Amino acid sequence: MHVHPRSNSDSLGKAPHSALTPIEAEGFHAFADGFALDGQWVIFLSIAGPKDAVKAIRATLLTNHWINVGINEHCLLPRTRYGASVKALPSGIVHTAIFIKNDPGQSQTYYALTARPEPTVSDLYFTALIKHSAVPVHSGWKAWLYKRAVQRKEVEALTAHGIHGIKISLDDISLAEDISTALKKGKLRKVFDNVSLLPFSKTSSRI
Repeated sequence: MHVHPRSNSDSLGKAPHSALTPIEAEGFHAFADGFALDGQWVIFLSIAGPKDAVKAIRATLLTNHWINVGINEHCLLPRTRYGASVKALPSGIVHTAIFIKNDPGQSQTYYALTARPEPTVSDLYFTALIKHSAVPVHSGWKAWLYKRAVQRKEVEALTAHGIHGIKISLDDISLAEDISTALKKGKLRKVFDNVSLLPFSKTSSRI
């Protein structure tokens, strides 16, 4: 995945200002107020413009054809589940948002997005763990969990505008083994009683 490197700070920083990014497809033009890209793949796209242009750009994406998003040329929608919403504004402009849906049955790769102005990568990563991992985790381990994910290259920033997002690769067996080792070495505080990390199930508790 192609990403823009972040600073050493854990913070994702403030959300970018509301400058609009031009969108073009098949000669139709509109503007995006937010997007998230994983290389050439469109993970999230929020666009507005004349009805015909927005409709054409949306159709271009959903039929697996290229669009241009600002300076990011040749973007495609991944071949996976997606969601979309369309709303006509009082001005006559049409707004649509397109976003892929995480599919636990198909992959161990997930995307986490937020429009909050000052999130941290560790917060976003921890939220994704709670939602998608079967391994019991504790909020007090957040910094350690994120550091481990970075070291294992299991979390990467998305190219984004007006929104923040990360790509996460989960391996529950490896995660459980690393947590068990860290607990034995005293690197993590034990917070669960009578809970085995291995084997684990989808009903494992989280605090």
